Amino acid sequence: MRTYKILVVEDDEAINNLIKSYLEEEGYIIYQAFSGTEAKFYLKEEIDLFILDLMLPGLSGEEIIRQLRINKDSPILVLSGKSALDDKVQALDLGADDYMVKPFEKRELLARIKVLLRRISLQEERPVDESLTYKSIVLKPKSMEVFVGGQALSLTQTEFLILYEFLKDPKAVFSRDRLYDSIWGYDYQEGDNAITVHISHLRQKLRQASGQDIIITVWGVGYKLAQ
Repeated sequence: MRTYKILVVEDDEAINNLIKSYLEEEGYIIYQAFSGTEAKFYLKEEIDLFILDLMLPGLSGEEIIRQLRINKDSPILVLSGKSALDDKVQALDLGADDYMVKPFEKRELLARIKVLLRRISLQEERPVDESLTYKSIVLKPKSMEVFVGGQALSLTQTEFLILYEFLKDPKAVFSRDRLYDSIWGYDYQEGDNAITVHISHLRQKLRQASGQDIIITVWGVGYKLAQ
């Protein structure tokens, strides 16, 4: 069984050490950074998951997310004292996969980590890369590649998984509950804008690549692929 590598970027030494100790007990390999500047040294390393505070000395957490998303699609879990909706949306806009507000429960942190890492394990467990196609889109589940009109399309893990759910059932209408359950593994919470932000980014990328609106809104219900 594979052992996952996690980088904890948190300037509060007590919180950083608490997370490290707890996750090591759960069998993860933990690296620590106590500033944004220090975290930058890990951006090219083989890290499976980033746990990231936003208010950091040196580079901000937001800037770390920007730099990570230039060439990495590893999941990013923001763990921040910033609780305003605008801060959450901005982090998701930049490419974070999930967002937790301090103070936090260790069990919830572990549950969210398992959800994010489950995507990696599912990718590695697929024995055959059976492509899914829709219009000009070709999606390869095992290699996590997407092509539109023959050209590679860069997606985050969450964007990829959303598109994967749509392409598996191309005629279905997807409610927020269904998407949250399939991708995050828990029920939709009223007021949680994560799905809206991720779908907005995915729509924009697909529109730019194909010249068409691929995902449309079914008002009061959810989303579906344009037929």
